[in-house]
Amino acid sequence: MSNNNFQFDPYKILKSLVEITSLKIGKGFIEATALEIKKIFKADLVYITKAINQNPTTKIKVLYSTDKKVPRIIDLEGIPGKFVFENKIVKITQNVQYSFLEKIEKKFESFYGIPIVNSERQCIGHIAIYSSLIRDIPDELNEIVSIFAKKIEIELQRHELEQENQKIRRKLEELSITDTLTSLNNRRYFQKICSDIFSQVKRDTLNATLAYIDIDNFKSINDKYGHKDGDVVLRKFAQVLQKESRKGSDYIFRIGGEEFCIISLNTPINYSYEHIARIMEATTNKFKTTKFGEITLSVGLVEFDKSYNNYSEIVNIADKKMYRAKKAGKNTIVK
Repeated sequence: MSNNNFQFDPYKILKSLVEITSLKIGKGFIEATALEIKKIFKADLVYITKAINQNPTTKIKVLYSTDKKVPRIIDLEGIPGKFVFENKIVKITQNVQYSFLEKIEKKFESFYGIPIVNSERQCIGHIAIYSSLIRDIPDELNEIVSIFAKKIEIELQRHELEQENQKIRRKLEELSITDTLTSLNNRRYFQKICSDIFSQVKRDTLNATLAYIDIDNFKSINDKYGHKDGDVVLRKFAQVLQKESRKGSDYIFRIGGEEFCIISLNTPINYSYEHIARIMEATTNKFKTTKFGEITLSVGLVEFDKSYNNYSEIVNIADKKMYRAKKAGKNTIVK
């Protein structure tokens, strides 16, 4: 390998990095920075990492690498980056040793590692620059690369905050559509799904059926055993509905009190009838050996039909059929 004295113009390097990365944020900023550093330094490999653990850091996560063969998770033992996590710039001019790059079909000679530090001066990641040439990087470049190491730290903070905010938003959304007692979908989500499905039925792109389910004699369960045990019945019944329904095809809802609904997609009403019959049998089996004894259901079953004006008409018909089932002696399906 030949020696290569790295030629540079600090102003041009800084200007190039700023221009390339100025409109980027988060992951886009990290990727653009790595690619531009590779170009500026005429490097063969650049990757940017984040510490997985600290005090000491033993494993790192690769946020972006210019070579896809670099593992996503790297053990610091056996690579020069280990010394960067002592919070110092590391330069190896030749014969660099590395334990994880066996799969990369190139021999690297030199290494330049720059720590990424947080506001508490802790090293939380690093920029790794490898070259197949024997060469020394002038100390004058340390400050410029450190500037971008700081910018990466800021973008990491931003990215982590965005991820945390996304988790919070997803959790809030989940809570807003979930019945807290049974963990089934709630009435609010029921109305949204009904509206969405009815729109698709109107366009002839979907078929669906609605089962309106009421637990028979639930008031007497509350009166006899108390509301706490009544809640136990509701949760156990929700478990039956989840077990006996098909993920991706059946939407299950608790819409209030002891009333539940199932919307089944692309399911003929006769198949839905059989599905509800299985649920009724499973419900009986679930409770027959408990103090609650036999628990039965009254169910109204209706198809989504585009001849109706809106989904509310379909829900009302299913509700009325459920009451007809009750008047017929309960433990009955009316379709």
